[in-house]
Amino acid sequence: MDFSLESLYSVERDVDSVFGAVFGVNWTDVSKSMVTKLDKGTLSNLVLSAVSVLGRSKGILRSAAVCVEGLKQDQIQNQKKLLKIQDDLLKSKTEQVEAVQKTVETEIRSFSDAVKQGCEGKAASTQVIKAAVKSAVLEDDRKRSLMVFGLGEGPDEAQ
Repeated sequence: MDFSLESLYSVERDVDSVFGAVFGVNWTDVSKSMVTKLDKGTLSNLVLSAVSVLGRSKGILRSAAVCVEGLKQDQIQNQKKLLKIQDDLLKSKTEQVEAVQKTVETEIRSFSDAVKQGCEGKAASTQVIKAAVKSAVLEDDRKRSLMVFGLGEGPDEAQ
């Protein structure tokens, strides 16, 4: 018998039907005093019906146990796969970080060497600094000038 929720619900309906037909209540509400009041024939039918339902339940429970065991094995396999993927990802990320660290160290060394070579023996003199500042100021003044061609100049405008 293959396990299915429908087979489980069917057994549950049968249990409710058997006890409901005999006692008129749910099986959880049946008491010892209710059972002792039954005549022999009714009690025999109840026992036979209960045995039948229990037999079906046993098959369903066995089938459910097999399904659960299969699900457990699948879960274990999936967890192993997940751990392997996580391990691979961690190794990959570690390799990437190491490569970036190596590149950064190499580039910093190269930049540092270039700065040292570019600055050796070239101290900035006062005249060089003045010339650079003057050039920057002149360029800034040019950005502020506006010329409109074909427009006459007024008397208050400087030439």
